[in-house]
Amino acid sequence: MTEKPGRQRPGGRTARNRENVLRATADLLLSEGYEQLTIARVAAAAEVAETTVYRRWPSKVHLVADALSELARDENPIPDTGTLEGDLRALLNQVIALVERPEIQRVILTVVSLAADDHEVARAKDAFWEARFAGAADIVSRAVERGELPPDADPHEVIEDLAAPAYFRVLVTGRPLDGRLVDRSVELALNRQGIRSAADPERRASPSVDD
Repeated sequence: MTEKPGRQRPGGRTARNRENVLRATADLLLSEGYEQLTIARVAAAAEVAETTVYRRWPSKVHLVADALSELARDENPIPDTGTLEGDLRALLNQVIALVERPEIQRVILTVVSLAADDHEVARAKDAFWEARFAGAADIVSRAVERGELPPDADPHEVIEDLAAPAYFRVLVTGRPLDGRLVDRSVELALNRQGIRSAADPERRASPSVDD
């Protein structure tokens, strides 16, 4: 049976080609930057034809978005600590460890600066962020199952509240991504959902029912 174009078989040539192309893209992107990256150079590094790359990724922006999503998945596995607060803290520490790398910061700044009125660029950006939220949404789903969050909790809002201060510092102020930022960001995300952090002074000072 002839395999349909773009269909992946576990361990098959299509899957291997995709892995090689994304690895080559990430290597070139991080070592030389977005402006120097071309489909031709990626294809040569991945040892595939340019048509193989274009068949799956219609533009450089789409390719970069997919490569960054793959990199984030590899280096930021979704934590499962058993509590919402623990998961949020672990996730943010992972995010910070990644975006603190100078080459990652350079790529983020470049991608953010791409033309916002370009439809293809907008679609690629949306695909990248949706991939990141899809993974982090598991944290919210587990918290709902444990009764820590209401069933209508919005994963986007929780993760936005958590990660926004870190990205603001990377993109705007350049202030340090330190432990105090992690504490404040986790508290913000929890408080917005009506939950107090274990590090919240008011929570620590509150008497227990046995006092």
